[in-house]
Amino acid sequence: MRLNNAATIIAATLAAVVLAPVAAATPVKVTRFHLGTAITPGAVAIQPGTGSDPQSLEQQQFAGAVAAEMTRLGFAPVAADAPAPLVATVRFTRTTRDETAARPPVSIGLGGGSFGGGVGGGLGLGFGVGKRPTRTFYTTELFVQLRQRSDGAAIWEGRAVMEANAKAKDAQPNVMSEKLVRALFRGFPGESGRTIIVR
Repeated sequence: MRLNNAATIIAATLAAVVLAPVAAATPVKVTRFHLGTAITPGAVAIQPGTGSDPQSLEQQQFAGAVAAEMTRLGFAPVAADAPAPLVATVRFTRTTRDETAARPPVSIGLGGGSFGGGVGGGLGLGFGVGKRPTRTFYTTELFVQLRQRSDGAAIWEGRAVMEANAKAKDAQPNVMSEKLVRALFRGFPGESGRTIIVR
């Protein structure tokens, strides 16, 4: 009976080590600022922000995602150099960090008991301490500013930040850009000065 109990404990321990929890949706931190007045939709030129490369694939993905979302909100995106009354500048940055996963050693010892007939018995389970795995995370920040072309005054701006495991679906450029943009424009124009978490 003791041997069966020991086997059950070992099996449960192995299951706990091997099975991983279901991954939750990657959260996006969003902050918006505006003047508190109504923003009337109209033609808007989508332009890259300062320091952005308009020819890069990711910049184009972000610009396209912003244009699609603004279209859904009733705006009419046009070319960057078109004489539209509104201008939306799109800029993003990305940083990378590595994290070494914590992996404490697991050790179970069952021994010293007698199973009858004077025969001693013992069971043990141990994991050696080896090189711990390293995970890579991408932190991506999207910044969009909407301003009037006539005087250059900003009427709305927002920032969305997301950190995703490099191996996660949310780290794929097309998925990441759409998720950040949708989060940024959720409930447009949003509550000014408040930071929210969107999943």
